[in-house]
Amino acid sequence: MKRLLALLLAGVLAASALSACSFLPKKAKPTSPTDAPLPTYAPSSKPSKSEKAKDDEKHDPDVASSAARDEEMKNDPATAVISDYIKDAKESVIILPGGGEKRCAIPEILLDSSDAKAANAEIMEKYGDYFNDPEGHNYVIELNYEAHLYDRFLSVYIKEKVDGGNSLGLCYCFDITDGSELSAEKLCSMTEHDYNTVIGTLKTNLTSYYDEKYSKLPGNDEERSKTLADSNIKASKMFLNDSRELTAMVQIYAAVGGGRWVETIPAE
Repeated sequence: MKRLLALLLAGVLAASALSACSFLPKKAKPTSPTDAPLPTYAPSSKPSKSEKAKDDEKHDPDVASSAARDEEMKNDPATAVISDYIKDAKESVIILPGGGEKRCAIPEILLDSSDAKAANAEIMEKYGDYFNDPEGHNYVIELNYEAHLYDRFLSVYIKEKVDGGNSLGLCYCFDITDGSELSAEKLCSMTEHDYNTVIGTLKTNLTSYYDEKYSKLPGNDEERSKTLADSNIKASKMFLNDSRELTAMVQIYAAVGGGRWVETIPAE
């Protein structure tokens, strides 16, 4: 009997042990990183800061690049300054025997146009050698230029004075908004002057100037006729002087001195 009870007790204990083992938590199965679902991202419709800045530069002048703004201001007659358009191309100072100085200079026109390039080439061809060999050009007693900027008009007048008092030179008038050189007729139109009236005024002023200086010069009739001919007057180039008045550089012929030089004559 005792033996039977011992066997029954042993059986009960064994069943309890097996039951307890069945309730132990199962060990979790390791998960590889690739088994986990990857996050997904929807692209944002909001532009990045750099993209926005670029877009603002395209559409908002207040944030345009300084280079573009400077270029726009340079071409605006309301904000233009003359140093944007002209500078000394060559300059020299010669000490004269008496102790004085002779300063000579020629300009470079800084407009980006074919007309300005042609003018610069003409200036250098005519006067460049003077600076390479000033002693060989000692007959030149003055070589200088004036430049005036009024509204959209850049006027340049180069004056060369030689022994004997005669003057030579070149003159130009440009529209700074496109770099074009203006003919006398175009300049009159843009400054609201009637071209034929201007030519008439120029001829009157030229006749007064010529007869005052050379009316008593013998054998000068042919040169006078050449000077006052309509073809010579209309071939004159015009610019705006320091008083903003139309002025012409006119070819003068006379039986005196070198026989040919230029003078600036008022045209209004």
